[in-house]
Amino acid sequence: MDEMISFFGPSMLFIILIITIYYINIMMNYSQIFFLDIDDTLLTANNIFIYFKENLSDNNFIKLTPNEYKKLAMKYPKYHFDFCDFDNPITISESIMKSTPILHNLEIVKEHIKNGWELGILTARGEEDTIKKIIPLWLKKQLKIDFILKEENIYAVGDRNIKYSGTDDPNRKLNILIKYWKISEYQRIKLIDDNESTINLIKSFKNFKFEYIHC
Repeated sequence: MDEMISFFGPSMLFIILIITIYYINIMMNYSQIFFLDIDDTLLTANNIFIYFKENLSDNNFIKLTPNEYKKLAMKYPKYHFDFCDFDNPITISESIMKSTPILHNLEIVKEHIKNGWELGILTARGEEDTIKKIIPLWLKKQLKIDFILKEENIYAVGDRNIKYSGTDDPNRKLNILIKYWKISEYQRIKLIDDNESTINLIKSFKNFKFEYIHC
């Protein structure tokens, strides 16, 4: 040991120790995944609407933003709403790329990345293929730091073709988290979401304490 110290010198050994601790910390942190909701969490979407018809016997629709939709979704069944904008890949892409970023929440995402968290996407939107193409580009533009976002960790639970299990969007999101808890390598699983129904459902799940941020 004395020979090693004399060969490297105390300062060199200290540097090696710091580097070793750094890489051990990175390897340990790879078991953490932070799922991000999109609308009204990462961004405020522009020029994309849900169309609401209170009286089904007439053709008068009201245009709702995603945030306005949440308030009525608790009162009315799905057949009162038309989600055609969310089935159009061009409209979806433009609504994200031209959106208003929610800076406070993006700073939270940055802090998690710096602390070794891998990212995932868990959104109530549909058109999962479009989301997989556009969200990494938008995040790269906004965050301006390196991050891990694997395509297999991006979920749009409203996709009509994939048919995620669950009675509604919050239940579908919870089922995704449960899947990660059961079969993935992640030891810590966290979600940031603005939807109170989603957060309350996650809080009520007693088998595993998922971490969450209600923004």
